[in-house]
Amino acid sequence: MKHTEEYINELLAKYITGEVMSDSEKNDIQEWIATHADEYNRLVKLISPKKAPEFGTAKAWARIEEHINKTSAKKPAMSISINKNKKKSLGMSVFYAAASVLVIVVISISFFMSNRDNNNEQLFANNTAEKMMIYLPDSSSVTLYPNANVRYRTGGMNSAREVALNGKAFFNVRKMHGRAFKVQSENLMVEVLGTSFLVDATKAESSSVYVKTGVVSVESEDSKVIIKANQKAELENNTLKTGKIENPYEVFEEKPKVLSFENAGIMEVVEKIEQTTGVKIEVSKELRNNKITSRIDTADTEAIIMELAFLCSCKYEILEAGKHYRLY
Repeated sequence: MKHTEEYINELLAKYITGEVMSDSEKNDIQEWIATHADEYNRLVKLISPKKAPEFGTAKAWARIEEHINKTSAKKPAMSISINKNKKKSLGMSVFYAAASVLVIVVISISFFMSNRDNNNEQLFANNTAEKMMIYLPDSSSVTLYPNANVRYRTGGMNSAREVALNGKAFFNVRKMHGRAFKVQSENLMVEVLGTSFLVDATKAESSSVYVKTGVVSVESEDSKVIIKANQKAELENNTLKTGKIENPYEVFEEKPKVLSFENAGIMEVVEKIEQTTGVKIEVSKELRNNKITSRIDTADTEAIIMELAFLCSCKYEILEAGKHYRLY
């Protein structure tokens, strides 16, 4: 459905200022952001406040008094004629009044800008029994699992994007010119630039991170690890332990893929299978010149190794069922 420009502008105003929106309005604006990411980011950049200047009341008054002392040493007090018979000496009271207004204005501006930064936080919650995808203001997508919620915050266009997570969520992070994307749960801190990964913090003491693409830094109170695609980090006794994701399709809840190869080298084929399924296949040296043309269904690991053995006219050995094989 195509929406009018007036309707989209109204939704943008609500979305950016954090006003309450209906589910249909949220869906409409998130769909628009997903298809107009550059336009949305230009708008955010245009209206995002720059860092507020740091003013202190004491410092402001100190500067004013310093100026007053210098001025009073050079010039006599001012006089304003009220009428022919009366003169009222205002002296430095005029300057103090003006200075008071200046300090109030400065403090008010600082307070206003600070509040705008502090209020630049948005809450997204899934109170349903199904998974729900939402789009963050930076166009990154988040799949919230049931009863999960995230709070998104950024201090401006040059600062890190920060997310506080309760529950379980899959993140597909948009890379933005070196701006880090951080996810904080009760016991873990995850930091990336642009990648996709799953964080399960449903149980804080056994939180885990699973990387689908890219590289992720994971930190707990006692340890820090770097993991990449098809790897995981799990918290056990306050220590992060890493390993390979044994079944990516189950972890990421995706349908298995069918891989197509046409006259591809067998080493290229087994590498692609490992990237897709996590299954490791060793190939003996004498078979490494084989070429493969086939469509391989990755749903059944046993069928994969049998198919390759048939195409190479060779045998296979099960080193660890469902995880590790050898062609020879």
